[in-house]
Amino acid sequence: MLAKLVSRLPPDFIRYVGNLQFRLPVIGPLVGLAGRKLLAREGVIRYGAGAGLRFDARGGFAGYLLGTSEPLEQETLARLLKPGMVFYDIGANVGFYSTIAARIVGEAGRVYAFEPCREFAAAVRRNAALNGFDNVEVIEAAVSDREGAAEYVPGAVGANGSVRRGEGGGVPLVTVDGLTLRPPDVVMIDVEGAEVGVMRGMMRTIREHRPAVMCEVHWLVGEFDEVRREMEAEGYRCRTLDGSEFPDTPKHYHALFLPA
Repeated sequence: MLAKLVSRLPPDFIRYVGNLQFRLPVIGPLVGLAGRKLLAREGVIRYGAGAGLRFDARGGFAGYLLGTSEPLEQETLARLLKPGMVFYDIGANVGFYSTIAARIVGEAGRVYAFEPCREFAAAVRRNAALNGFDNVEVIEAAVSDREGAAEYVPGAVGANGSVRRGEGGGVPLVTVDGLTLRPPDVVMIDVEGAEVGVMRGMMRTIREHRPAVMCEVHWLVGEFDEVRREMEAEGYRCRTLDGSEFPDTPKHYHALFLPA
């Protein structure tokens, strides 16, 4: 009953409350826990680009099921993708964007969801199956600038896990350039600080296939600025997703690279 009541609140208010978990050191974690208990479950996405899709948000964010999570990312993805396209979801978590993309690209398109956590990879498959999508392929691997192995490290919030290089780890490391999949039209990257490695491992793909790239940047400045200059040299238009200036101090933001 309470979950249904919360789901009927205005989307802007839900997003505001959800953002408190990242801003307030004491109250924030309680807000996040309450949201996950109330809304991280199976249901129908209420708002946004995924509205109407069946989705199991357990392990992810409550905003996935509501459809209020990262509305600008959702809008941009829906604008970039077209039927028949190929989408790479690198750091797919439980498959929120993969599921949205699967509906947009349709049967002629393809979604490749890269996720190093076995539990989350299974969730991506489940969410595709809930909607009858057979155009989603899950690759249980971490993406980087070299092949090898790594260890998956769970985050304080399930969706914020990361990988640590090491041959003793049980997670394969792959590069986009080393794959033999259909080449991407759109790439989304959310890898909790490892985005520079992902970008460096896909430069040949960028030069040859010119995908649009949306990248969540986690507190990086210098190294990511170098990547941005490389993308500009390849003829890409580079901007932040919200149109603000690129930061000169560590900040969490979204970058968008569009082929000219």
